[in-house]
Amino acid sequence: MVNLFFHTNDPSKRKAVQWLTQHGITVSQRNIEKEPLTTPEILDLLALSTDGTDDLISKRSHDTKALQMDARNLTINQLAQAIEKSPHILRNPIIFNDHKMVTGFDQEKMGVFISKHQRRLELNRLLANLKKGTPQVQTELI
Repeated sequence: MVNLFFHTNDPSKRKAVQWLTQHGITVSQRNIEKEPLTTPEILDLLALSTDGTDDLISKRSHDTKALQMDARNLTINQLAQAIEKSPHILRNPIIFNDHKMVTGFDQEKMGVFISKHQRRLELNRLLANLKKGTPQVQTELI
């Protein structure tokens, strides 16, 4: 199962849900405007982050700009308080499981939520399709 936190129902969120569903991954969705994150949840997200606050904070967000916030100069507690008050400073959506996290929708990065076995099966299917298509392409060229 994968968790998906969002604050707006934008195309990135919808694409992420669609992609996960198409790949047979159960998605638990949560609107963090209606059900705000707690400090422990924010700390858990930071722990999953490979690039610290850069993974979570949206620098282009109007809320981030309005707060004139530089996450690098805040303590973790100050950052958690800012996120609790203004969830729109976060990237949207935040997709994670117990060990991995992706922010926004990037199809290439979403593969981290697919098991190694399933990735191998998909690769084999793609390669088989390529092999089937190769003779047809060659005969068309002749």
